[in-house]
Amino acid sequence: MSTEDVLDILGIDAADRDGCRTLLAERSDDPAVLEAIASIQRSFGSFNEIPVRETTQEELVWLTAYLLLTPTVVAWHRENDIPERVMRDTLADVGRHVAISRRVTGEFSLQTWRWLLHHFTVRIFALGRLQFALQRATLSVPDVFAAGDWVLAVHIPESGPLTPAVVDASLAEAKRFFPEHFPERPVRVVTCDSWMLDPFLLERTTPTSNIGAFIRRFTPIGHFSVGHTDALYFVFRTRDLDLVPSLPRETSLQRAVIERLELGQSWEVHWGYLVL
Repeated sequence: MSTEDVLDILGIDAADRDGCRTLLAERSDDPAVLEAIASIQRSFGSFNEIPVRETTQEELVWLTAYLLLTPTVVAWHRENDIPERVMRDTLADVGRHVAISRRVTGEFSLQTWRWLLHHFTVRIFALGRLQFALQRATLSVPDVFAAGDWVLAVHIPESGPLTPAVVDASLAEAKRFFPEHFPERPVRVVTCDSWMLDPFLLERTTPTSNIGAFIRRFTPIGHFSVGHTDALYFVFRTRDLDLVPSLPRETSLQRAVIERLELGQSWEVHWGYLVL
């Protein structure tokens, strides 16, 4: 597979292509890169039952590893009869995140390298508007699922409106896709852990809004953790609290994120589920 084929499959923007080419030319034999690749390969295909050992925090080491591993990941998708569209939509998340990092930092980088471990250990799939990671549950809900059961953790990429129709289509595709391709890992539950499930946001959205309709699909589990700046980052792509007074307040979501922070409160990451 040529370098340009790799960059096309990963959806790398024109502004980031020279940076990727330089990484491949100059860092392919870097011991830190080779160690990161080995760590990914130990987890490859285990659906995180073998967690990836984070051998470094240097983001461009991981990006170089991803570029080098792309042919292996593409081959796995094709050998497992994953539709070409699903493979390409899944891996295009790399280019999306490199572009987001450039937008946030002003330079070629990959702040979210850890997130992309999902893609290069082949346990996440983009099915329409949503992404689904096949993994073991860590929590339990009586009569619904137990810790250790296979579940689908849903994620929302930055890619257009989250209308009820596109969410319905993604959930319907997931219900078909996973039994067809991974029958040995049966799933019937979709889980979500997100600041979007924080009751504060629920109180400030209506069932007819896209966000309101989405979060009302999930039954709360009653488990949460503090994610103080998570909402700030995902809505405004910054974690700098000093910028809050100058941020736009054009949408109800923007206003809700700012309101909570101006109240001196922390956003919380809540867990919920729905049954397919």
